[in-house]
Amino acid sequence: MTHGATPPEPGADNDPLLEHALAELAWYARIRDRSRRWHWAVELTALLAGAATVVAAGLRAPAAVTACLAGAAVFIGGFRQVFNHAERYVLAAEAWSRLRAAIRRYRLVPGAGRDEEARRRLLEEVEAVAASELRSWAASRRGGQPGPPAGGPPLP
Repeated sequence: MTHGATPPEPGADNDPLLEHALAELAWYARIRDRSRRWHWAVELTALLAGAATVVAAGLRAPAAVTACLAGAAVFIGGFRQVFNHAERYVLAAEAWSRLRAAIRRYRLVPGAGRDEEARRRLLEEVEAVAASELRSWAASRRGGQPGPPAGGPPLP
């Protein structure tokens, strides 16, 4: 096991589907947490660069200093738009919440009672979360425009 990895839940070793769902949950938790940290770091840096630009101009700092601070503020704005950590944070948090609820529902069924129907519901939810997250991410990359239908255009 790697340092910092989420340890497996008790009893997950004998249930490959639950192991898979827990691995997905851990992945979304890592992405959510990392994106949240990046979001806050970028926002705070943008505030700092913007404020420093105004202060430098007010103090009549050399033009090169003010220009560098203003350039940094513009760069951070572009960085924010390109990487969009806030959106990534929201998508990962939504996916994590849905998966956590599905895993809890699955675990409420006693181990012996986890029949094919319970497994099917959990697997469908894991797959639906991944598909929904991918669609949301792709739509944000396209600027909210709908993409082509899954599987490509219809055949004539």
